[in-house]
Amino acid sequence: MPDKVGLHICFDELGRDIEILDVTPVARGKYRIEETPIFNPCIALGDIIRVEEKQGIAYYVETVQKSGYARYAWLLSKEAAESQEIHDFKHRITTYEGKWEQIFGGLLVIHISKYSEVDVEAEMALILERFDI
Repeated sequence: MPDKVGLHICFDELGRDIEILDVTPVARGKYRIEETPIFNPCIALGDIIRVEEKQGIAYYVETVQKSGYARYAWLLSKEAAESQEIHDFKHRITTYEGKWEQIFGGLLVIHISKYSEVDVEAEMALILERFDI
């Protein structure tokens, strides 16, 4: 399996929204996204995209295959983000073969199979209630 690489991806034709994302090459001009993009909410971790490269920048063309993950996101307080409850929750997600990202410290993004037994929203609701979020 090819290693992850950092790829400069542009999500607009004018070249304004360039983001460096970890990706795994899967074929010529096709990459699996290995982290959540900030500039394009329609693309998620695990999606396979096609790009056209020009002058060292990969311009997004289309999503070839969606990941099969359901994506959930919450903005947490510092206290909640650093809590044992969130730590344990992230561990459970990993146990069920899901993935998680904590972006800028307080944005928690969960990626888990659409067919998972875990009720992500219910579990997070209990944690959020504990921290009055």
